[in-house]
Amino acid sequence: MTAVAMLQALLLGFLLAATPPAGEDLEERLWDLHIVTLDAEPAPAFTLESLAGERVPLSDWRGRAVLLYFWATW
Repeated sequence: MTAVAMLQALLLGFLLAATPPAGEDLEERLWDLHIVTLDAEPAPAFTLESLAGERVPLSDWRGRAVLLYFWATW
């Protein structure tokens, strides 16, 4: 499975999990998932390395929604 396909599956899972049943408040459902809205503030400037080895600054994605998914195995 490619990285793009995995990201698409992850996002679809989040969307399906966050879709409230009829009559349930969306904010309450998102809170149950520990997804809370934040006040709009610019993210700090940083650069990460892509899977292809390229350095990608966050500023390249200005004006678009960005999902950062970090994990660790320690």
